Amino acid sequence: MTQFYNQNQFNRFSEPVTDITAGSIEKAQQHIYNFFLGIIKHYDAEVILNQFDKLFIRYEEIDNVNAYYALGEIIFHNKESEFKYALLRCCYILNNNWAINGNISACQKLVDLFLSDTIGIPTKIHKLKKLRYWLQKFVQSEEYNTLRSLSGRAGISKSYHNWSERFSSYLLISEYADPRKPLEQRQYAANLSRKIKKQFKFDLAMYTARIDSRLGAHPQRPNPTNLGDGVLLLIKRVLNKQGNDNYRKAAKNFYEQIQNITFLEFKVRLLDYLGISQNDLEVSEVLRLTVVEKLKHFQEHRDEEIMPISLLYATCNRVLQYLLLNERRKPSEFLKLSLEYDNFLNPIILLLKIVLILPHIRFYLESYIAELLKFYSVYDETECRSFINFLDVLNVTLAIFDEDTDYSLIKMKNVENDLADINLDNYRVFSQLKRFVDLEHKSVEHFERLEQEDTTKTLNF
Repeated sequence: MTQFYNQNQFNRFSEPVTDITAGSIEKAQQHIYNFFLGIIKHYDAEVILNQFDKLFIRYEEIDNVNAYYALGEIIFHNKESEFKYALLRCCYILNNNWAINGNISACQKLVDLFLSDTIGIPTKIHKLKKLRYWLQKFVQSEEYNTLRSLSGRAGISKSYHNWSERFSSYLLISEYADPRKPLEQRQYAANLSRKIKKQFKFDLAMYTARIDSRLGAHPQRPNPTNLGDGVLLLIKRVLNKQGNDNYRKAAKNFYEQIQNITFLEFKVRLLDYLGISQNDLEVSEVLRLTVVEKLKHFQEHRDEEIMPISLLYATCNRVLQYLLLNERRKPSEFLKLSLEYDNFLNPIILLLKIVLILPHIRFYLESYIAELLKFYSVYDETECRSFINFLDVLNVTLAIFDEDTDYSLIKMKNVENDLADINLDNYRVFSQLKRFVDLEHKSVEHFERLEQEDTTKTLNF
């Protein structure tokens, strides 16, 4: 291909040449965005990577002169932060499109362009010298390590080899929630977080199906948690903890019962639903101070109003925050006490019950977990063992009760006992993926065949 465009294609993707120097830096950035948005849908990845390399890495003239002059304008006016923002946004524009089509290798080649030896070659050309200096700083930045991580490449900075990366779905949520990040980066982070959670649910279902079957105690499936084979007992305990009341049904009934009541009545009923009412003598003093008293005074001036849906969201969000974070955005006293005594399940059930009222509120839960991850990630893994176990239990519990999965605890027929059986070894776990497949009726071998396919397409968790 001697020319990137023929004349008609050039007219299609290139705006008329204008005096960019008379425009703003924002307009210059937009010229660059428009160029990549125009070509991403019509050209192969290798062609696009070549154009990206020529523009941003080698700073050579490309066929779209507007994009080339726009970058020169940003360099000329010494706008390094605007350059980095435009560079990152272009990367995520390309990554989003390639990832949707499953072209992860193109995403990886893109981040590798920044490791080119040409970036370190000295030059006397003023603009090129400044560009290479900016690129050298960019490669050492947190933003570049994040870009590599999101693209499937390991970070080049040792600080990214951290135990917290195993819970990257939460860290990605904090990327998505940051309004300062380019829209494309936020979208990419949200999509990747969703895929990681889907994969975890699939791996968990496969693992429990294998280990709880008659195929032996040594499953060939990897355990997606650090809980060992105890993850099966955990699932049984969570399911058994419901008794005769299904958590989903309880949440649905609660939601129906809070229509057309005052905000004060709602707060009382919410505490009753969570099992931590003011009059309950078994509620710990820490939990009383962490949640009960704070909720009592939350939006107190609106106590007599009929509660709107917006206040329902705000209150559930605030209770999640009370349980996890203190006023200084550090671990709450309730959480620290729970971690100290390895009491993970009870606080996690409280979080679960709130999420089941309003599934969309899970976004706030994950955002708070991301804050906790950043707090604990500066410590060695051995010092954070309780918190890591807490996250594993939380992930398993949320997977069990996700909207489109259904785990069941079934007593085996060969156990002859009509009385209540408290021995969990006499029960087996069955997992149903509501839209597609059912572990209760499909063999483990069937799922292993499914796994050979693209699970993000065949399994819609």
